[in-house]
Amino acid sequence: MVGKQTWEAQSPKNLLFCSTCNLGVAEIISEVNGGVDPEALGDLIIALCVDLGISNYNFCEHIIHLATPELYWIITHRELTGKDVCGMIFMRYGCKTDNPERVWEVVLPDTPKPPVLPPSVPEPGSPVMKVLHLADTHFDPLYMPGSNAECGEKFFCCRESSGPLDRPEAAAGKWGDYRNCDAPKWLLQAMYDHIASTYTDLDFIIWTGDLVPHNVWNTSKQENLEVIRETVQMLRESFPGVPVFPALGNHESTPVNSFPQPYIENEFDISWLYDEMATLWETWLPQETATTVVYNACYSTLVKPGLRVISVNSNYGYGFNWWMVYDDKDPGSELQWMAEQLQLAEDNDEKVYLISHIAPGDVDCIRYESTIAGLFYAHTHYDHYMVFYDHEQPDRPVHVGYVAQSQTPYPELNPGYKVYTVDGAYEGSSYRVLDHENWIIDLDEANKNDFPNVTLLYSAKEAYGLSDLSPTSWSNLVFEMNQPNSTLFEDFYRHYTKAGRPYAERGCDDKCKSDTLCRLLVSDNSDISHCDLL
Repeated sequence: MVGKQTWEAQSPKNLLFCSTCNLGVAEIISEVNGGVDPEALGDLIIALCVDLGISNYNFCEHIIHLATPELYWIITHRELTGKDVCGMIFMRYGCKTDNPERVWEVVLPDTPKPPVLPPSVPEPGSPVMKVLHLADTHFDPLYMPGSNAECGEKFFCCRESSGPLDRPEAAAGKWGDYRNCDAPKWLLQAMYDHIASTYTDLDFIIWTGDLVPHNVWNTSKQENLEVIRETVQMLRESFPGVPVFPALGNHESTPVNSFPQPYIENEFDISWLYDEMATLWETWLPQETATTVVYNACYSTLVKPGLRVISVNSNYGYGFNWWMVYDDKDPGSELQWMAEQLQLAEDNDEKVYLISHIAPGDVDCIRYESTIAGLFYAHTHYDHYMVFYDHEQPDRPVHVGYVAQSQTPYPELNPGYKVYTVDGAYEGSSYRVLDHENWIIDLDEANKNDFPNVTLLYSAKEAYGLSDLSPTSWSNLVFEMNQPNSTLFEDFYRHYTKAGRPYAERGCDDKCKSDTLCRLLVSDNSDISHCDLL
């Protein structure tokens, strides 16, 4: 998970950040070229991490210690500049590379785009499907009730190792905590039990990644795999017979965010993770998907005749995946593969659900506008959506991507889940999302009463007065919420933060409102012009 995104790419603060980064990284590269050893390199990167304000020394020291061998190898095997490195890793802060080698394209199939027809409106009584969306589980097997939830510079708390309590109020709640703590197993199990008893008619589950807890400076392959295995087993036992379509999260790797290209076959080879995911996902996926899962953690498979899921490993394009600094040109060939899979689906008159952990900064949904029926993401931990617009007709909304709320409370959120009602399986179905319901566990109430009461927070159409959940409706809602003193925005922000008490206590000022609404309008971070309308 990344902190809340703002849209200040060219702010003076960010310009200072980028210039400091450029100079600092240039010095580090010069030291490496001069023969500095990996341990000394680690010290230099830790200092830059602190100087840039990325985190405190404790955090920077431990996470850089894990990452130094990979960073040293990358710097010594690719000709780099400070501006190139910062422009790749910190693009979200407005840093830019001027390296022409970083400009590349994916060639789409030359089949002409078919005419765009509006999705069919389901007849009353038409079949529907119920689809559960789980995301950002972040199961912490070491969560300990009563431990220190205010562990300061350790950043990740609610464990025996979090140190002594400074005050009674610092004790971690039994059912989870608003502070920097992840989900205990019994919290997740209570949520799964509620889903299984409430939605006995689930057709399938979308599970968009991040299973491993946030102790990012102290992870190992063995520990990550143990958490992944146990979390998968929980889902198997809770929803027997229900198909699950997973995507890979950025926390599944160690070091966190590290996803080397498939052709990296040295000590940094990531097959330890992909091979395990292929084995675990065999519970739900056909055997033929294993070929692509072990290569780049992507797959394409039919949900049922006429509906296909394409799962994309978005971690290859994540800004904090430093392997992009080494080679960012369609790592794993997944974008080329995705285009081919979309074309095959279009040729076979199939609709497609695209799923991935991290929502895109830029994705070509326009070419396959009529083929893609749903876009489903995770990563932010908030409950929201994002509107995609036509590049050639910027005022025309063409798709909406749904970003699911997290099961973990981290940070300051109630755990929750989302269930979609979608156009069902019949001849001519659009397979579009028709509505969604969103449930939470109020942590204050659960810890006070020692019972995790799962309650319906809202359903989309009713909460926002929408006649349908089309891209146009969601786009219009943003501008309705932008009106001064909009009660619609107050409702949306409460849902966005899953009614977390800390957010309610802080409120959302004008800048918070503008940033929140802007994020709903931007699917291509190189063009935030829609935010100018707010």
